[in-house]
Amino acid sequence: MGQVMINFRIDEEAKKSMEQACREMGLSMTAAFTIFAKKVGKEKRIPFEITAECAASQPALGQRRCGGRDEDGHALLRRRERLELLCGEIRRSLTAMHIAIPASITGLPMERIRLLCGDELKDKSAQVSGAVGRLFSGQGARALEEKDLGVLDEYTDLLSSIGSELLEIEGALLPAMRARQGEDGGGFEDYAQRLAAVSQEFDGLAPVMRRFLCSDACAGGGRAAEARLRQAAAPVETAYVRTALEGLGALILRDYDGLEEQARARLEGDYFQTLELTLQELARAERDGGDVGAKAALCLRVVNVLTQVVSENRRARQEWDGRSLEAEVAALERLAAMRGDTAGGMQPEG
Repeated sequence: MGQVMINFRIDEEAKKSMEQACREMGLSMTAAFTIFAKKVGKEKRIPFEITAECAASQPALGQRRCGGRDEDGHALLRRRERLELLCGEIRRSLTAMHIAIPASITGLPMERIRLLCGDELKDKSAQVSGAVGRLFSGQGARALEEKDLGVLDEYTDLLSSIGSELLEIEGALLPAMRARQGEDGGGFEDYAQRLAAVSQEFDGLAPVMRRFLCSDACAGGGRAAEARLRQAAAPVETAYVRTALEGLGALILRDYDGLEEQARARLEGDYFQTLELTLQELARAERDGGDVGAKAALCLRVVNVLTQVVSENRRARQEWDGRSLEAEVAALERLAAMRGDTAGGMQPEG
């Protein structure tokens, strides 16, 4: 299944308190909210309590200081253990589903499930396991001390989401197959679609890993923002979008460090996140033969907002609709226009 962005307001102190608790549990807030949402949707109740060990003498798992290391010296080890555990759980789920498929169930959906579990997802899972293994092996492992571990946590959260989804599919698919032996696979379309969506989620891991490998724990300001922009733009092929992104990158290098701190925080969070999502949608449309023109126009709208906000050196304030990329981009434009930050939409040439 595809991913959507949800934005809402909470009390500042509640947010800080939750961030601290999540760090102590080795989670991001995104991962914590995802766990909560899936449990509530599945069990129809507020289902669980997550507690963190009180260890004031130990630093938070996600804590990182410029020019230094986590105080206990085990941050990378804990992340490696979690990644390897997730890879093992994903392999186990895929293997369990693949070997449980009875030959007596026929039909295109079941054949698609068989190919996904036995080939496509299996191969992608092996690639992730190999990437994790290479990450922590040899002399390159020492260089990880200087990387932005927050990006590695983002990668881990995405992998955790994939593992949770596969576990839920496994829990529903295996009983369904046992109950339907000897029949056609007409009732398994939903499982095939969910597994295909997981395959797309796997595709989103590699760009995050590349961003981590290119990161610098002490990096900041315009150069870091421009590097993030280049990373997001890498899969895009549409020429006029790439031209617009190059112009935005040059502007960021020139003016970004002069922005107020609050403006930079908003841009690096909400604005850049929306741009990354629209670029992902465009790259997918280019790859799959979708509506490239519409996705490209959406990207240009976001680029226009970022260009005007950076060039005018204004505070970036946002209110999000949270229902679709189009709604989020429209919200960016409305609020930027209210502040006088934008001068109209950007259109592709020719």
